[in-house]
Amino acid sequence: MLTVNHLAKSYDGEKKSLTDVSFSVHPGEVTVIIGPSGAGKTTILRSINQLIRDDDGEILFDDTDMRQLNRSQLRRARCRIGMIFQNYNLIEPLTAIENVLHGCLGTKSNLAGIFSLYSNREKETALKLLEKVGLKDFAYQQCRNLSGGQKQRVGIARALMQHPKIILCDEPIASLDPKSTITVMDILRDLAINDGISVLINLHQVDIAREYADHVIGINNGQVVFDDRTQALSDAAITGIYQKGAVPERSLVHEF
Repeated sequence: MLTVNHLAKSYDGEKKSLTDVSFSVHPGEVTVIIGPSGAGKTTILRSINQLIRDDDGEILFDDTDMRQLNRSQLRRARCRIGMIFQNYNLIEPLTAIENVLHGCLGTKSNLAGIFSLYSNREKETALKLLEKVGLKDFAYQQCRNLSGGQKQRVGIARALMQHPKIILCDEPIASLDPKSTITVMDILRDLAINDGISVLINLHQVDIAREYADHVIGINNGQVVFDDRTQALSDAAITGIYQKGAVPERSLVHEF
């Protein structure tokens, strides 16, 4: 599904934000990336769909290197990669269903996108997706009137509108209360289990990672210092991930 090999990125040409990052994400699994602030978690996600250009390495999505695609090829590839943001990234004056329909834009012409020309089938799909995330009754409410948890669920429905093979989530619960956190994480886990979608999430909350992840990647100082099944995420491993200047240990990085 997704394999990252030897990914490297520097923003200033000197200090490395990512150094030789390699890992794989498998279909139907929740993979969580944890690590201290500034470790490179967001850079990894934004490199995968090439929202930022990295310096070196390989990002194989369905056996195609995202780094080698031209603009039109990249646009097509992004249609199969959903993205959920910490700050929701919704158009607040628009309704929930209008925001969900924006998930179609990658497959539509510029003219159709500008004039919001959606088919009845697309509108029906958007309503079904809002129902899937528990927001059918809020379909025609402006997003600025929704709670944070509801906005994030609109974001999930928008990502699903793309019929993605993988969903990338950048700190999706950072601004949510505990109840909304559980709701959002339950939805993401169900998408992996029931729909076979790969879900890759950046998190700060280690307890949430332990509860929901199948696979955990620990990042520190731009390097992978842990890569294993969640069951192997011991207290000692967590300490190793978050300690200053952590370096990879052979026992904490596995192929599976």
